[in-house]
Amino acid sequence: MPAQLYGPIRMDLNDGPVRTDYGRGFDGKPTARLVVGEGTQSVAVSVTNATPEALAQLQEAVAELVAWTQRQTLKAVV
Repeated sequence: MPAQLYGPIRMDLNDGPVRTDYGRGFDGKPTARLVVGEGTQSVAVSVTNATPEALAQLQEAVAELVAWTQRQTLKAVV
């Protein structure tokens, strides 16, 4: 199943925080989320129904972003 977007969302990561959140849904089933931000300024991505492959894609995308930010830092120094 493709990712589901429940509304248009834009967020600037800045310096985080980023955390994982585990709990139980209203039906008592285990849930897992990736949470960016705090309080009312947070966005949560449910990964409860994600496949290991989808999470691996997320991990790869984050690695690409890390490499990009490192290149931008080097360019700013030069």
